[in-house]
Amino acid sequence: MNELRNIPNVGKQTERDLTAMGYTTIDSLRGKRAEELYEEECRLRGCVLDRCQLYLYRAVEYYLNTENPDPAKCKWWFWKDEYVQPSPCGAVCIECPRFPSECAGCRKIEGKVFWTKYLNLERCAVYDCCVRAKGWHTCADCDELPCSRFTKDPTLTEEENEAGLKKLLENLMNNFSETP
Repeated sequence: MNELRNIPNVGKQTERDLTAMGYTTIDSLRGKRAEELYEEECRLRGCVLDRCQLYLYRAVEYYLNTENPDPAKCKWWFWKDEYVQPSPCGAVCIECPRFPSECAGCRKIEGKVFWTKYLNLERCAVYDCCVRAKGWHTCADCDELPCSRFTKDPTLTEEENEAGLKKLLENLMNNFSETP
C-alpha cells in the first residue's frame, strides 16, 4: 500500500489514478488544487467524471494543505458544492467552525442558524428574503446588497462584524453570480 492511502477518502482506485497522474507521495500532492486534480483525472480517463470525485479531491486538498485539519471535515460529502459555494448571505459552510458538528449548513437547516435565537428570529432574515421570498440561490445580484437584513452577530465585536461582512460580500462577488 502506497502512502497515498493514508489520506482520508483515498482508496485503491484513487490511489491508482493519482499514481498514473504522477503523484506518488503525499508531498507531491501538497499545494495542488482540487479542481486541477479533477481536471487531470478527467483527461487521464478521457471523460468527464462524476462530481463526487471533485468533492473527494476537495477533501484531499483540505487535509493536505491545512495545518490542523478537522477530522470531521475530512469526509468527502462535506465538500459538495452546497457547502463550498456561498450560502445566500455569502457564508461558506465548510469554513465555519460550527460546521458540521453544530450546524448542518444553511441550506440544509433552511436558515435556522444558531445566532437567530439571540435576535428572537425563527430563521435568518437574509435566507428568508433571498431563498424563501425571491427564490434565489444567493444575494449576489441583489440591488440592495448589503441590506439591513445582514444583521450583526451579537457574539462578535464591531470590528469582527465589519470584517465578517466584508468577507461575505467578497464571497458573493468572487465565487459566482446569477441573475435573479
